[in-house]
Amino acid sequence: MNLEKKLVVITEWLLNRPRIAGIFVFLFLLLLIGLFTNQRYQIIKENEHREMNNMLNAAKQNIEQSLRNSYTSALTLALTINDKGKPDNFEAVAGQLMNSGMHFKAVQLVPDGIIKYIYPLKGNEGALNSSVFGISKENTYRAKASIKARKMYFLGPSNLKQGGVGIVGRLPLYRNNKFWGFSAVVIKLDTFLKDVGVNVSKNDAYYFQFSKINVIDNKEEFYLPGSKDFSTKTYQKVSIPDGNWKLYIISNNKYSVLAQVISPSVFGVFLAILCSILVTQLLKRAEEKLLMESWVRIESLINTVDGIVWEAEPNNFEFTFISEKVQDILGYTAEEWLSSPTFWADHLHPEDKAWAVEFCVVNTKMNRQHDFEYRMIAKNGNVVWLRDIVNVISEDDKPILLRGIMIDIGESKRAAKALSDSFELVNEQNKRLLNFSYIVSHNLRSHTSNIQAISSLIEHTESEEERKEFIELMKTVSGSLNETLVNLNKVVNIQTSIDVIRDHLNLRDYIDRTINVLNDQIALKNATIINNVPGDVNVYYNPAYLESILLNFIFNAIRYSHPERTPLIELSCFYEKDHLVLYVADNGIGIDLEKHGHQLFGMYKTFNGNPDSKGVGLFISKNQIEAMGGKVAVESVINENTTFKIYFK
Repeated sequence: MNLEKKLVVITEWLLNRPRIAGIFVFLFLLLLIGLFTNQRYQIIKENEHREMNNMLNAAKQNIEQSLRNSYTSALTLALTINDKGKPDNFEAVAGQLMNSGMHFKAVQLVPDGIIKYIYPLKGNEGALNSSVFGISKENTYRAKASIKARKMYFLGPSNLKQGGVGIVGRLPLYRNNKFWGFSAVVIKLDTFLKDVGVNVSKNDAYYFQFSKINVIDNKEEFYLPGSKDFSTKTYQKVSIPDGNWKLYIISNNKYSVLAQVISPSVFGVFLAILCSILVTQLLKRAEEKLLMESWVRIESLINTVDGIVWEAEPNNFEFTFISEKVQDILGYTAEEWLSSPTFWADHLHPEDKAWAVEFCVVNTKMNRQHDFEYRMIAKNGNVVWLRDIVNVISEDDKPILLRGIMIDIGESKRAAKALSDSFELVNEQNKRLLNFSYIVSHNLRSHTSNIQAISSLIEHTESEEERKEFIELMKTVSGSLNETLVNLNKVVNIQTSIDVIRDHLNLRDYIDRTINVLNDQIALKNATIINNVPGDVNVYYNPAYLESILLNFIFNAIRYSHPERTPLIELSCFYEKDHLVLYVADNGIGIDLEKHGHQLFGMYKTFNGNPDSKGVGLFISKNQIEAMGGKVAVESVINENTTFKIYFK
């Protein structure tokens, strides 16, 4: 008997025994609930452990930082001792330490173990002339151990001679390799605990406990309110060797984790009982077989729909059903999708995740059907555009189920983008065509009108001398016409070139070449050119275009230098989003952008009265930059500076 026949036999056996089937369902659900409860318990426990550990480590770091500050202050105080073993400027240095925000109660110098110098003295008179070796057995032991180890030690918390409870840090000092005494800092216990952020509030989920190990009797002494026996509670601890201290963090409620698990578990058990009863009742009905057959037909029909049909919970968007079409569109099987309660959100495109989830939450709470488009990451890593049409099913104005269909709209998105790109291309070409037609009609008409007028004058003049003058004038006009045609031909070549040769070019090398070409102009103007472009910056560009662009912008920076100062031209590059931008900055005469900015890159547009200016260079450079997929921008202050920004694609 093969597996399929065995399953049929078992199914028929269960269908004929509704109560046994109900028990099986209950046990199965109980097993799932147990697994879920255990997983939830482990997660909550792990989160509690992580939170306690973070709080404890933060407090420990604060304590260690306080001890380091105390060491630094004690060392600073020790530097006041002169060659004769007497402190210089003790009051001044101690005052600065007290005012430095360290929150010390006092600082001391203790020659030969006798407290001789205290600042401030007021309120600390009781400690003056006391011997650190006679205060207590523990103090004597720790002091001698510190002298032997030549290491600072921290005593306390303990009762201070001057009153109150505090911590004393003493750094042993030596002159000529002989023990001189101690440099010490005194910190009140409550100030110390406040500075390190130890929270003792019983209203919080956790509380701290601070203890010291007495080196004489090895007993642990506690100093904070609260229970000192927390063996039955969840806690963590760290040791601070410098003071023989231990810092504990204890959970206030040992049943908090169980409380978070019991309620869902009880509900799950109740649900399992309910489900078993329901299954039992359903199996008693003869119509069950018809229902199953009907569901199979519906599922088969759903899987033929050209879209992903789904159902989900409205409160957490956990999918309860997904059609097999998901594998055709996104590559995931239905089992993979349903294996994670957050699968949909986890596989949204990062740029769409936040708004898409929020959009669903808002519309679901309002019981509103919604339709939106977003991107998901397919199993193979591709980005897939989907249109999601969502139907919110409600009872008593409360959403109980979400049902929808996801449709692949990738082709329509690509078609829309292609149409948009084509429209932008046509629009740009139309602008260039209108601009070019204006240039052709304006400039050629100007030259031909001049030629026509001169021809008429030659025809009607009777003086041979005038005729010669008109002929010379005709040559000049025809030369200008030829120059115009050459310039127009350059523009046509740039705007009509489709497969422009490109190569990986080192930007700094090309700038250096341009500077060498303009060496005579640089020397003539005594200009300084600073090339700050790193040597590893490369651009994918047409070599001739790059040479022409750099030559135009650098030459213009030299040509339009300010007459009252030495020209300074600086080239640098930065990244703005996904564009490399070359900055060409000068300290020249500047441009009135408010007046001329809209015409700056126009053909034959000049604004400074320079007889050498023809208004062609910037026009051609702009066309070359745009032909390579970039753009150019300018910033300028009249009589101060100009900066051109060339964007490389």
